[in-house]
Amino acid sequence: MSFIQRQIQLGRELFEINTSTLRRVVEQDAENLRRYFEMNSEFAKKVPEIREVSSFVELQREYGATMWEGVKEAAQERGQVLREAVEHTGTAVRGAWSGDEAATKAAA
Repeated sequence: MSFIQRQIQLGRELFEINTSTLRRVVEQDAENLRRYFEMNSEFAKKVPEIREVSSFVELQREYGATMWEGVKEAAQERGQVLREAVEHTGTAVRGAWSGDEAATKAAA
C-alpha cells in the first residue's frame, strides 16, 4: 500500500473512531439526563412528606449523595469511552506509519 493510500485509510479510520466516540458520548449524555430527571422526580415526590427540618436535611443529604454517585459514574463511563478512543487512534496511527518505516528500511 502506498504512502497516500495509508494516509487516506488513516483518515477514514480516524473519522470512524471520532464518529463512534461522539455517538457513544451523546448516548451516554442522553441516558444521564434521563436518570437526572428521574432522580429529581423521585426526590420531588418526597418533599411533601417532610414534616420537620431534620427530615429535610436528611433528604438533602441523600439527594447530594445520589447526585454525586451519578456524576462519578458518568465521569467513569465517559473516561472509559475516551480511553478506548485514544487506544484505537494510537493503533490506527501506528499502523499507518509502521509501513513507512519498513519501506524506508527496504529502500536503504
